Amino acid sequence: MPRSRSLSDDVVLERAMQVFWRRGYAGTSLRELAQATGLGSAALYHRYRDKQGLFVQALGRYAQRGLATRIAQLSEQPSPLGAIRQFFDQLVAASLADPERRGCLLVNTALDGADMGEAARAVVRARLGEVESFFASRLACAVAAGALPQGTDVASEAQALMGAVFAIRVAARLYGDAHRLRTLAAHALRALETCPPDKVALPGDSLR
Repeated sequence: MPRSRSLSDDVVLERAMQVFWRRGYAGTSLRELAQATGLGSAALYHRYRDKQGLFVQALGRYAQRGLATRIAQLSEQPSPLGAIRQFFDQLVAASLADPERRGCLLVNTALDGADMGEAARAVVRARLGEVESFFASRLACAVAAGALPQGTDVASEAQALMGAVFAIRVAARLYGDAHRLRTLAAHALRALETCPPDKVALPGDSLR
């Protein structure tokens, strides 16, 4: 292993994130983290105060690396409903592309709530809240553009789509079945079928 002083936070957090992602917070020991990161227990405590502190930073890295970038890119799509469809296309593809069936670290952590400290809970709420806000924003734009009916309950629809995200991620860990995941996504998107077909660009939607 490299000497601890040569290990950047980026390297340490990436290695720690992989361990937490495979084993979960409760299932990960400090010894495993020390072995994976190349830092001794004392060095880990010096940098991150405790296991929870390291976990919180690893969660933030996970979300920033994948989720934040994806939402930013999709928010620039010209079709708001097409952006939501692309989100679910990518979600299903990412779930199926993981042979270890690790799921989403944020969702896994939310489901492991009994073992999650308040700092980690706040990170999960904030990051998953960004997904729900993305849905709400795109739905509101669709209403304004006439692609969804006036009076659409944007907040409720966004919450329902968020529930589908959880369902897909959990089902992916349990079954790894493409048809099942695509069916879940298709049902989640059914509310969007009320829009006129000429209003929405469907970017190679494989879920229909």
